[in-house]
Amino acid sequence: MNNIDQLRQLMTLDAIMKTSDIKERFEKIAKMLFESFAIQKGETVYLFKEIEFYFYNKNHRDIITYPRSSKPLCWYNNRFGGIDLNFESNIECRESKKYDLDDTAYFGGILIRQLVCVNEVGSSKVLSGPLRCAELFKHNDTTSSFNEPQLVKYDNGMVGYIRRPRINILQPKQIVKEKVSGILNNYHVYPEKGKLCDDFSTFKGKLYRYIRCDKLMHDEDTNMVFISPWLKDKNGGGPEFYQRLANLFEQLGIEYKELKCTNDYWVRDYMPIQLGKDELLNYHYYPNYLVNMDDIETITDASKVLRGMGISCRSTNLIIDGGNMVPCGPYIVMTDKVFSENRIKKDDADFKALLESELGHPVVIIPWTPHDDDVYGHSDGFIKWCGDNRILMGNHGDCYPEEAASIRRILESYGFEVTEIRFKDKVDTPCYEFNWAYINFLQVGKNIIMPKFDIDEDAIALQYIQTAFPNCNIRQIEMKEIAKKGGALHCLSWNVYLPKHE
Repeated sequence: MNNIDQLRQLMTLDAIMKTSDIKERFEKIAKMLFESFAIQKGETVYLFKEIEFYFYNKNHRDIITYPRSSKPLCWYNNRFGGIDLNFESNIECRESKKYDLDDTAYFGGILIRQLVCVNEVGSSKVLSGPLRCAELFKHNDTTSSFNEPQLVKYDNGMVGYIRRPRINILQPKQIVKEKVSGILNNYHVYPEKGKLCDDFSTFKGKLYRYIRCDKLMHDEDTNMVFISPWLKDKNGGGPEFYQRLANLFEQLGIEYKELKCTNDYWVRDYMPIQLGKDELLNYHYYPNYLVNMDDIETITDASKVLRGMGISCRSTNLIIDGGNMVPCGPYIVMTDKVFSENRIKKDDADFKALLESELGHPVVIIPWTPHDDDVYGHSDGFIKWCGDNRILMGNHGDCYPEEAASIRRILESYGFEVTEIRFKDKVDTPCYEFNWAYINFLQVGKNIIMPKFDIDEDAIALQYIQTAFPNCNIRQIEMKEIAKKGGALHCLSWNVYLPKHE
């Protein structure tokens, strides 16, 4: 079955389909439209950027949906001036031009809210809003189909998306009863009005708006690295390591600076994540491993650090660890510890949607089981993105094969190709005290600095990373004294892109 036939089949809903199945269809269709399709008009190609789903049947009474009868994959001019891509739809229309909203009716479509032109640059690249998107469907040449918008196959690679509530469902100060009464003017027969009002209230907040997310900022895009002056402290830091690291930065031409107003040297955990060149997100840093009386004073308020740097940043109140956010293509990979830290039931779908909405990117949740050698639950202790859809995974499988297999399965379900670092069958006596740390390396642009411990695994880990990053300059640094404290190079650093440092 080719892509278009598969999409047509997915768009063929019916009168009895259950709500759970409809939602599953929406997910699959959105993924297909974002990753595998585009709209072509003449020689110009437009990618789907933002779409909204609307569908009504007796089990999914989304009364907001405008009635129509149609085959799947037909364009539809809705009454608000926008363009829908129709589902299979069928509803009886009487001579009065009013419809029968009975149990046999099923109808709906996908509203196109935003398109991105791949042939142009600048402000003209984005068609924002249903009316601008609908302009594509006007003023066509009546003698030729060349200029008519066509749904075409288009390989976009790995594309993620987030879900948010549909917008403009109610006008300002408009109440639900008033809105539903206006909708019912289209129908001759319909279910009890009060129940439809309840249905409307339920569906108006549904996360049926899908927004495409392309690749976010990654280590390969950064040009500056910050470290904490606490690393130089003789009592709790590693001054010798600090000097080795500073020397290596200078040899590689990596610009680095010290952060001010910090209370700890694990700067990755409390500094904001960079989502785009001009977008930083700060979060509430309050990890459960630092809330006792002895450690709580080490919690750093990143907002104070940023103010001292003159860097603006948007914020979220969600509790997050910076080490638990690994950008991978359009996704951010996190362990499920983020649920417990926010006192939320594991795998809570509403919380995950909120998390994605705050981050502006889809999140992949991987399982984490606490062990004596890992109380942190940070995803940067498990994986590293290598470009495209490739992920390098640490040697967790040497000690916990079932846990590693579970992580791998989840990543692969999102389309990632996973390579696992393994030492168990390659060295006589694996040094588990340190060999977990190789995956926690630092990349700044095309330069990679990875740990070494003067053990057999050093050379093997180097080969794995060289294979995964063939175009990078890779250097090793001795850091036993730091790794004994529970972290490595990625944990110790905050690398970002700063325009003035290009």
